[in-house]
Amino acid sequence: MAKAKKATIKFQKNKLKPTIERRKKNNKYKQQLAQRKNRRGKEYGKETKETTEEDKEKPVEEEEAKSEPEVNVEDYFCEFSINGEELLDLEADEEQDLNALDAFKEVENTDVDMDAQDDEDADNSDEEEMNDEFEESEESESEDEDEENDDMEEDDSQVVTREMLEEWSAAADKKSPEAFKKMLMAFRAIARSDEDTEIQYTYRVNSNKVYNKLVKKTISAAYPFFSQHILINKKVKHPAKTRDWPKLERVIHLFLNNSVRFLRDLDQDDMVGYFVKHLDPCAPYFGCFPKTAREYLRVLLDRWSDVALSSDTRAQCFKAIRNFAATAVDLEKRSYLPLTLKGVYLTFAKHATKINETSLPLIQQMIEEGADVFTVDPKISLQHADVYIRQLATHLKKAKKAQTVESFKTIYTWQFVSCLDFWAAVIGATCDPETGSSSPMQAMVQPLVDMSLHTLRLNPTAQFLPLRIHIIRSLIGMCDSTGYYIPLAPLLFDIFGHEIFKTRVDNSEVEPFEWELYLKTPKTYMNTKVYQDAVYKVLYDSLIDFFACFGLSIAFPELAIPAIDKLKEQQNKMKGTRFTKSLRVLIEKLETHKNYIEQKRAPIEYGPNKMDEALSFLRNTAFEQSPLGNFLSKRSQST
Repeated sequence: MAKAKKATIKFQKNKLKPTIERRKKNNKYKQQLAQRKNRRGKEYGKETKETTEEDKEKPVEEEEAKSEPEVNVEDYFCEFSINGEELLDLEADEEQDLNALDAFKEVENTDVDMDAQDDEDADNSDEEEMNDEFEESEESESEDEDEENDDMEEDDSQVVTREMLEEWSAAADKKSPEAFKKMLMAFRAIARSDEDTEIQYTYRVNSNKVYNKLVKKTISAAYPFFSQHILINKKVKHPAKTRDWPKLERVIHLFLNNSVRFLRDLDQDDMVGYFVKHLDPCAPYFGCFPKTAREYLRVLLDRWSDVALSSDTRAQCFKAIRNFAATAVDLEKRSYLPLTLKGVYLTFAKHATKINETSLPLIQQMIEEGADVFTVDPKISLQHADVYIRQLATHLKKAKKAQTVESFKTIYTWQFVSCLDFWAAVIGATCDPETGSSSPMQAMVQPLVDMSLHTLRLNPTAQFLPLRIHIIRSLIGMCDSTGYYIPLAPLLFDIFGHEIFKTRVDNSEVEPFEWELYLKTPKTYMNTKVYQDAVYKVLYDSLIDFFACFGLSIAFPELAIPAIDKLKEQQNKMKGTRFTKSLRVLIEKLETHKNYIEQKRAPIEYGPNKMDEALSFLRNTAFEQSPLGNFLSKRSQST
């Protein structure tokens, strides 16, 4: 019997090989956290003798390799960190806890809503498609598994067969407590299969096909079953206040614990998306178990930032994060939103230390989605934004005061610039004028803009033009989403004085310049025709985008007149070059749009008592119908 049990564990460990690698990574992460705490102790005079001895034994090369990113993390994130894997009290989860299901009877839903039935049919069709995919990929393994199953017959635990699973699934569709109990027992054995323990499970799974089907069926049947008995409505809004919660509490806790443990070790893209989608409705239940809730959030954040997963799967993980932040409340009616906001920002910033072709789509998706979670409660979001933006400002002040190359390098990094992008996106999402109400996050607009402009001017050398362009485009996006005016036109016109337009360029062949991938211009691009064209194009597009932000403003003529004069001056300087024609087109479009706005505002009488009329200027006019909007639309289609 002992030999059979070892064989079972061996099979299940082979099934979950990524688990071992993931655990190693997490252990390494914990060691880095411990080293970071030791260094903090040195800084504040709180170092212990034990940590001092440990630090002396550390290799010098290892310390130097880890010091740079960890310093940034401490400065930017107020020493907040989400711990590694937490113990989920799995030892306290016993199969006897599931005996509470014996007190419930099978409930058949005869009056099923048609929309709910359609959703269930859609889920079933998705499940069938996934089953087909897994069956096709695993047919070659079936013969070896059958031979191994024969060697395990001596084990006391019962092997889950395909026939048994089909019987359980049919009964689970009818909300059968007995079938759901058996599925939870088998799922618990799967989730804890890699543990070196002497626990004897009632069931074991030895087939990949049964393994995948059992996992999917258990996770999809859980919430429909629980929601039959944990009735949350307007009168009873918390799961712990419902009538049957005392009976099902340990059952739900066992299910959530093992679900988080299983999700933590899962690495198949399709399975992760499916699992998260069906676990998401259980978010209110997580709030009743703080330790499990924290680990659930940590695992979701880890999956959300996993570049190995598809964008759709990461989007599903973020949807679960947002739902958890909005719905999970502990027994003392405290929301998990603050912890979620910290986790989202920290996770984003730790993955934004380096931008390349692989990580760029991930970072852009994290900025867009991460900003959305800050719209759940702008008041709480303001508290966090104030702390973190002040931290960035303090870091910038230290660099300006030092005025050294080393201090500049701490600011001109992808992590710092990406954090500015993140908060610009947060303000754009929370201060959208279309919502019709003033947001508390408006208090962060001026500090963020000031910090961004100071970052631009910290070291305005020619090589760091990509960084300046990056920040300017980020601020233009904030202007577009909020309607706030930021004086960016002078910064854009300064780029016309860049040395790339003053020197003779080389026609050497290089790859097209990608502004999103650089903060500093590589030497191979300096003084090349490709780079000159790239600078002009991004400047031209940025000017159009900036003035388009205020294309329907009653003050557009006052903004356009000095810009038109500046463009005409630049046109004379560039006479005879390949840029003259496009500059002439831009001047004509700005003048045409200026005249259009002047005609529209001519009937308006100015005065303090006419502010409402001025603010509502062209509110019902589509920007695409205006001259500048039409020009921008055609240009975007051609490019």
